[in-house]
Amino acid sequence: MARICVARRVGGKASHRHGQWFDVVDADALRRQIDGLLDPEGSGGGRDWEVLAYDGLPDFGPQPDLDELLAWLDAVDELGAPFEAWWAMRSFGRVIEAADAFADRYQGTYAERTSWARHTLSVMGERIGDQTELDAYAQAAAVNGEVQFVDAVGGGIHVFWND
Repeated sequence: MARICVARRVGGKASHRHGQWFDVVDADALRRQIDGLLDPEGSGGGRDWEVLAYDGLPDFGPQPDLDELLAWLDAVDELGAPFEAWWAMRSFGRVIEAADAFADRYQGTYAERTSWARHTLSVMGERIGDQTELDAYAQAAAVNGEVQFVDAVGGGIHVFWND
């Protein structure tokens, strides 16, 4: 479950009180919960709050777009751990931008670089024999900037084509 710790700002950015953890499930419900934290009487307050901590989410800063938090969770649900690795290694302005780039560049998750090289060469119609230097091919592809290998949590690698 993804959560954020939200606190009311009091007397400037450095002073907080009434911090509370909220589950990130629905943006509208989250906005209502935050509004209740800020203005329990419902008299209408501003965005005088900030996120102090994230649990199960990357850091979206102190004043996140709540719809972006949910879009990130949806992308992770749909695209999985490779998307999380993609998000962590790049800088994106919006989740949709990251998801589009991911769709264009993700090549798969493999046990190791040589597995990727074997698959890629076979798709290209190359004959793979005992003399084929799969590790050298993978290394050259990375050094030449054609691909990027990112370690996968729990072992293996995610492979992405570069720009």
